[in-house]
Amino acid sequence: MGKKAKSQFAILGMLALLKKSSGYDLKKHMESSTQYFWKETFSSIYPVLENLEKQKLITKEEKATNNERKRNLYTLTAEGRKTLKNWLVEPPESIQLRNELMLKLFFGTMIPVEVSIEHLEKHKEKLEDKLSTYKKAQKELANDNSPESIYWLITVDHGIRQATSSLEWCDSAIKTLKKAVIQQQKNK
Repeated sequence: MGKKAKSQFAILGMLALLKKSSGYDLKKHMESSTQYFWKETFSSIYPVLENLEKQKLITKEEKATNNERKRNLYTLTAEGRKTLKNWLVEPPESIQLRNELMLKLFFGTMIPVEVSIEHLEKHKEKLEDKLSTYKKAQKELANDNSPESIYWLITVDHGIRQATSSLEWCDSAIKTLKKAVIQQQKNK
């Protein structure tokens, strides 16, 4: 089952947590919680919501807003909750990676080594930002006594460990490539 098919479970899960939500609010909540391991765009959320409503896994309620626009609020149905729970107990499929940095490094002999080092340094900056975000989330969740917090904490812990490990790898890869530059200069 591809990512698109699994988007429905991400959205069902969010609705289970939020109880009632608009597509916009689902996206915003995902940006502050699951985006580091499961990202959805507005263009993927709305078709999934429409499909889930057709399957009777969610209901839609139109609400008027202050600016005369209607806002759709979605709620999980009993069948939607059952579908989500059935999916949650299934073993997860293996991770399918598509990592552009790894692909560029793999073909690195076709460009100057300095370009690969620059890619790694930029990647390292992004990882440092992620790590900082994860640590802030970890601090906030440490004071959260909700039943969900233990699960949220273990996903944040995974992010922290992954970012820390990736930062160590970046340092090692940069060091290796800098040695290669020195070796190339000696061979000239």
